[in-house]
Amino acid sequence: MCPKCGLKPATTMTRFGPRLDCCGLWAWGNHPLADRETHEARKAAHAAFDPIWKSGMASRGHAYKLLAQAMGLSRDDCHMKLMTAQQAQRVPAIAAQIRETLQLTT
Repeated sequence: MCPKCGLKPATTMTRFGPRLDCCGLWAWGNHPLADRETHEARKAAHAAFDPIWKSGMASRGHAYKLLAQAMGLSRDDCHMKLMTAQQAQRVPAIAAQIRETLQLTT
């Protein structure tokens, strides 16, 4: 449901899968609708955070556990797709701290 109007968003099938649209918000698949600012913040968060686990510096689960702890979120709630723009904007600085900490322990 759209958080702005409460209606069911329109679904359009694209070559990337279903896209939901309503009130200037959109989402891919079954993710929560979000505005451009939130999408951009989440992309930047992924770009800063994902190399931690993709490089093998830490397992994906351990990296997300550290991120959740630093953000004051439960591990279950620590998903980029669920973050507000403000939360996602915090991730790059936290990711840098996590990388630094992991480098000191190896």
